[in-house]
Amino acid sequence: MIRVTAIETGKARMKTAQRTAREGRGAFGRKIDIFRDREWTEPLPILAFLVEHPEGRFLVDTGDTWRNSVPGYLPRWNPFFTREVEIKVAPHEEIGPRLLALGIDPARDIDAVILTHFHHDHTGGLDHFPNARIIGPRLAYDAARGLGGRLAGCLPQRWPIWLRPELVDMDGPALGPFPASHPVTADGRVALVPTPGHSPGHASVVVLDDDVAYFLAGDATYDLDNLRNGRTDGVTNAPAEAARSLAAIRDFALGRPTIVLPAHDPDGPARLAARTLYA
Repeated sequence: MIRVTAIETGKARMKTAQRTAREGRGAFGRKIDIFRDREWTEPLPILAFLVEHPEGRFLVDTGDTWRNSVPGYLPRWNPFFTREVEIKVAPHEEIGPRLLALGIDPARDIDAVILTHFHHDHTGGLDHFPNARIIGPRLAYDAARGLGGRLAGCLPQRWPIWLRPELVDMDGPALGPFPASHPVTADGRVALVPTPGHSPGHASVVVLDDDVAYFLAGDATYDLDNLRNGRTDGVTNAPAEAARSLAAIRDFALGRPTIVLPAHDPDGPARLAARTLYA
């Protein structure tokens, strides 16, 4: 038996043009649209997911940190951080206190953290896991450390100094419509699959229980409406690649009973609790 738990680590607001891009817009035009947009989304959850598996406890993404509110934590030279996204995390909302409230010591009881990508709202809680394996896609890590990654939402200068992630490639068997995967557990029931587009090397985590699959989508899509309609976000620099990832996720979820869980979908936790399948 495998158990998946959604854990909220604060809220994020973004421009509506970031959540859903205008059709036909290229990478640069999407960024212009975000800066011109005067409409904001409602506060969206910043979700991490705890996967309890017979081989151990695995955490997918770490959410963000209260330090976003500290002057100087976010680079002022990047207007995307300071003007286009609003993150609010109270200290007790970080992933560490959230796990402790569940009776789980993040420094001792988490076997591995699996990162879908390296944007700051997915890596902000890494400090809580000094003794866990940190697993992430190699392509996403390499992209995050370059100028493009820093422009697009990565803060490698804020990662823990001890961080030496276990970088993985998609070197495992095909999984549904995905041509390759990377098994994390020996039984292959927890695996990374490639879903690039939102960012280079972005991956999602598939959890295969006996009667249902959980598709932990990271930021491959922000919600199920965008997924169903093939609507990509304003962040991507590769719109066609992002659209192909959405098509693969849809094919996977229609091919077997699947609960799809993006990292910022306000309906995700209720969908998980009710075991509502994608259809």
